[in-house]
Amino acid sequence: MLVNIQFLRFAAAFMVVLYHASKHVQAAGVDQGILFVAAESAGFAGVDVFFVISGFIMFYTTTGAVGPAASFDFIRRRAARIFSGYWPFFFLAAAVFAWARPEHFAESNLLTSFFLWPMPLNRVLLVVSWTLSYEMYFYLLFTVLVLVGIRGRFGLLAGILLLVTAYNLVQHFVLNAFGPENYYFHSFSSLFYTSPFLIEFFAGAVLARFARCGTARLGWLLLAAGIIGFTAAGFSNSLVYDGKIEQGFHVVPRVLLFGIPSVLILWGLVSLENGGIRAPKRFSLASGGASYAIYLGHTIFFVATMKLGLSRYLSDSSPMAVQAVFLVYSALIVAVSVIYYKTAERWLHRQFKRILGVASRN
Repeated sequence: MLVNIQFLRFAAAFMVVLYHASKHVQAAGVDQGILFVAAESAGFAGVDVFFVISGFIMFYTTTGAVGPAASFDFIRRRAARIFSGYWPFFFLAAAVFAWARPEHFAESNLLTSFFLWPMPLNRVLLVVSWTLSYEMYFYLLFTVLVLVGIRGRFGLLAGILLLVTAYNLVQHFVLNAFGPENYYFHSFSSLFYTSPFLIEFFAGAVLARFARCGTARLGWLLLAAGIIGFTAAGFSNSLVYDGKIEQGFHVVPRVLLFGIPSVLILWGLVSLENGGIRAPKRFSLASGGASYAIYLGHTIFFVATMKLGLSRYLSDSSPMAVQAVFLVYSALIVAVSVIYYKTAERWLHRQFKRILGVASRN
């Protein structure tokens, strides 16, 4: 199960890389080609996959853990993982953005960005780290849930999933609370703490309750359904939402259209591994382990090369050549991230666990 989930983590991170790469292909003034058009329509939803995986892993790894000691151990482990992965890229982003994006650097709140305190995107130094703020929120919620008995925990998770889903469906489809005429009357805090993204997290956690069920045959069916659903969601984004489904007005449809296929894909991959079908183990563990580095680092690299004028330099090249350059560049970012993960990130993670007094088991 770990192998296929790690592969999915890599795939989700690489989707986001290709999504941002598509913007740079577009900035070169050439046709994006089918790969980068698809990435622009659906690549950002790698984040939705991440949220489902996060909920799944939280429930799966805390099976049998209950009480104050287990709760405290859980939050220390998650803090060690998040901040050991994030802080090096925070400092790298500060250095690069001070040079390449001085206006954004000046507007960012460095203190809240450092601690991943939820803030509007224009105040976040490394913009993609908004997802880590949600991760920390999820972890805090789960820290409380670990205090609840095992049976009670699943029932509470299922109840919260239904409640959060119903609340957001009513807000969006009945009250039009997220429409342009109403959206800006909400405080940032209310939008954050009742976010539709909670649906994906709790859906992943509920799915983990049935992680050991499923066969390879069921896995293939679920995986196919998830991929078809994800593809349909990408087309819906382009045709119905004019490519803007990721924005605040449409987050509820985004979660429904991309979150449900994300659950199906994860469920399918877990079932396949239960049936003995695994992604390449060595690649999956390395690239999945490096998914934080891939996700956090790629925008820094793209900002630096944009400042250096790569897109302008390529503007006279053929569309195929530009697409090839950014595809290779994206692959190089993955390779560098894997090297960083193996040589530095894992060591940093061990040091953070030692400082926080966390046992050495993974």
